Amino acid sequence: MTELVNQEISKELGFELKFEDKQLILIPSFDSKGVDVKMEIKVSAEYFLDQLAAAIPGQIDNTVIDLLKAAI
Repeated sequence: MTELVNQEISKELGFELKFEDKQLILIPSFDSKGVDVKMEIKVSAEYFLDQLAAAIPGQIDNTVIDLLKAAI
């Protein structure tokens, strides 16, 4: 597993972004006096990269994203 980001947003809020088994894993967290919450959201890396390529206009990014997908 590769941890990409581990960020505290405030005293109560934070998130982690990891890459494992060809999936991006987002883990938002909330830690307060009475409630602690963690949720794990998994997205296929290939699906994420396809959506990213579709959202960015032009063709240059598609070449870079295709290289990333091949490396995964």
